[in-house]
Amino acid sequence: MATSPNILILWCDQMQYQRMGRVDAVSHTPHLDALADEGVWFSHAYTVQGQCVPSRAALMTGMSPHECGVMVNYGFFDHQNMLTRKHTTIGHVLQDAGYETVYFGKSHLGSPLEDLGFSNGNNYDKRTIPDDEAEDFGIRHVPQALRRDYKAAFDAVDYLKTYTPGDQPLFFVFSTNLPHPPFFTESKYADRFPPDEMTLPRSFYTETFEGKPPFQKAHAEDGSHGASDETAAKQELSDYYSMISMMDEHVGNVIAEFKRLGIWDNTLVLFLSDHGDMMGAHRMRLKGTLPYEELFHVPCIFKMPESVETNRTDVNDLVSSQAFAATLIRLAGVDVPSSFTGGDFASAFTREEHPDNEYMFFEHYAAYWGLHPFYGVRTRDKKYVRYYGPDDTEELYDLAVDPDEMWNLAEDPAYTDLKQDLADRADTWWQTTN
Repeated sequence: MATSPNILILWCDQMQYQRMGRVDAVSHTPHLDALADEGVWFSHAYTVQGQCVPSRAALMTGMSPHECGVMVNYGFFDHQNMLTRKHTTIGHVLQDAGYETVYFGKSHLGSPLEDLGFSNGNNYDKRTIPDDEAEDFGIRHVPQALRRDYKAAFDAVDYLKTYTPGDQPLFFVFSTNLPHPPFFTESKYADRFPPDEMTLPRSFYTETFEGKPPFQKAHAEDGSHGASDETAAKQELSDYYSMISMMDEHVGNVIAEFKRLGIWDNTLVLFLSDHGDMMGAHRMRLKGTLPYEELFHVPCIFKMPESVETNRTDVNDLVSSQAFAATLIRLAGVDVPSSFTGGDFASAFTREEHPDNEYMFFEHYAAYWGLHPFYGVRTRDKKYVRYYGPDDTEELYDLAVDPDEMWNLAEDPAYTDLKQDLADRADTWWQTTN
């Protein structure tokens, strides 16, 4: 049997941190809750980018989106940059270290999996498969052709059912599109989430956009991207919960196979989402060039193998998704390439308290509804944003007193020194990383 730990990444798409069952009593995520109980729960994990492709590129390479050149979903505004074999990914690093590298599910990275360091698996980036192919799976919970992320879940389990553990450690990625829109009601879990009983974010009712970039109000008032209708917003939230429950079930099935194979105890696990969703917050839906917590605060759970020591079960250190890959590599005892500029937080599992001077950087560039590029920095309870494109403005939030991010303090004289300090940090990061 392999002595190096196996590594399992369980990756979902567009799930908010606050919809974890550990955080939200309405949400139904029993398998993820059990994983958190067995592992290490991170309460302050943030994505470096609030959109699918750049966020995924950052996790795979340990680089910020602007460093690896993938700053927007390819196709938006004629941008076509994507990860290629010229990039060093976590797949390449672990493959070179002797791992069998397997990937099932959504990659949304634009290149064949073999170019990204994976020797086995399937990439299902399209939404559905034909009805005749879907019938082979027997079970369909949605009134349409079988979703490809459902097929990915079934195929991942099927692969593990025929897998024989050996001397070669396994690096396995299961990536699902759930709960990414378009939203639908997963009938298996529909009864759990009556739409009229859903609770929308406070900012749905209180946001005025006073003192904020004008495009945000325009976005909220847009008929397709805004969330002005309370009944419709509650229905989408109900759908979202049901999709999360199905994602949790798929994750649980993969975990069950690792346990059946007898390799679970020697497996290093990471569960995360690439980014979140507005879900009615600030009267907006979906995602976009917005700096809000609903998009950037992501769920994060690690489960340690027997070979790795940890004395913490709940970690409130501020960590960036750009450091996830290097953290996994270092915990596995493999050298981290210098190209992984995001560093790692392997020491967070053994130190007793989080560092006093914490900060992490983040960025965004464009969405389907507009080009509003920004970069920023956050500390444990402060967030600064600089727009460097056509908007040419700033945002500053004091999350300690304003967790809903209602008041932009960028022009408040009482926050002048703090704004300057954070702006200097953000500008230095942006300039020194090209």
